[in-house]
Amino acid sequence: MEGSTGRHYHNYDFQIMYVTNGWVKMYYEGEGELVLKTGDFVYHPKGHVHNFMEYSHDIEILEITSPAHHHSIDVE
Repeated sequence: MEGSTGRHYHNYDFQIMYVTNGWVKMYYEGEGELVLKTGDFVYHPKGHVHNFMEYSHDIEILEITSPAHHHSIDVE
């Protein structure tokens, strides 16, 4: 499936994403394009630019952030 979030970052202290089902292709600043599959996780430090580019129809992701309330900042 397609459904890019666009390059962005968040204003929280950190974000952890754990893929519980499916896969997601994403851009991760400093690493380039990555494909995360079931069982993979990624840590986003504060202000780290990323983008969901494509994902499977059955994608499920557990996200842990601190603080819980945040907003996204788009990157051109």
